Amino acid sequence: MQRQYENRLTAIQRSKIKNRKVGTGAAYIIIFIVLFLGGRWAAKGLGAADLEGLAEQLSAFVRKIGDYLVLVNLKLAELGILQNVEGILSAWTENATLWIQEQIMGITAYIPQIGNSLIDITIGLTVAFYFLMEKEMILNYLKEFSLLLFGEKVTRRIRRASLEVNNVIIGYLGGQMTDAVIMAILFSISFTIVGLPYGVVLGLISGFSNLIPYFGAFIAFILAIMAGLLSGESIRALYASILILILQQIDSVYIVPKVVGKKVEMHPVLVLLSLAIFGRLFGFWGLLVAVPLGALINNFIIWFIKKKQGSLDVW
Repeated sequence: MQRQYENRLTAIQRSKIKNRKVGTGAAYIIIFIVLFLGGRWAAKGLGAADLEGLAEQLSAFVRKIGDYLVLVNLKLAELGILQNVEGILSAWTENATLWIQEQIMGITAYIPQIGNSLIDITIGLTVAFYFLMEKEMILNYLKEFSLLLFGEKVTRRIRRASLEVNNVIIGYLGGQMTDAVIMAILFSISFTIVGLPYGVVLGLISGFSNLIPYFGAFIAFILAIMAGLLSGESIRALYASILILILQQIDSVYIVPKVVGKKVEMHPVLVLLSLAIFGRLFGFWGLLVAVPLGALINNFIIWFIKKKQGSLDVW
């Protein structure tokens, strides 16, 4: 009976390993297909795009906004409100135009760096693949090493802490992916309503780039403006920009705290506080790690309180 039970456990373990290997392989195949198709689409778009013409269109768009603001100022001046700000608006328009032209023409300077980034990504994906495929063996090696170096009691505590970190990270990544899917859908619908060309594709790219703080909003903004200008109706770029600002605020204030907070078992208010504190202290990198670190600190505080109350076993 015991022998049959052990054989059953062994069969289940082998089945889990096999399923994970199949899932890992399928995930990598999907990633490479998406990267390949996205690369072809981007290369085709860049090959057909005229950077100088695009820079001129963006500059004209900024000047048009400046003209609208000047007209608004004239109307306000007639009412005696906000007089003599034409100089400020003109300076803003000129500076914005020059900055846009420099940024568009400076894109070519980053092209040689793309090759190095692709190599780094490929190496990282390869290493991650082997780690996932040989997960049990690596964990056993680490366990044996920890037992020899620290002993059983410390190893047990390390294992408990590692499991806690693993659960928080998995929950955080799951929440981020859910947020990215929601934002991709919202962006796609918004861009399609506005009438941007390739609205669904641009929405998907903008939504999943939203996984990276600041970068996602910047990518969505640039893609929307470029698509709006290339469509021949610059007003679409303005509408898309306004929608992006609104959606980003909704995402920051409501979606992220609700979705990600639920995944890591944190109250939405604590999620916002973590983002505010770590973002203030460490900037961009602080925003990247704010939620998982905040969740770990929150869990540690709960564990400490329960330990003091005697309702939790000591590690």
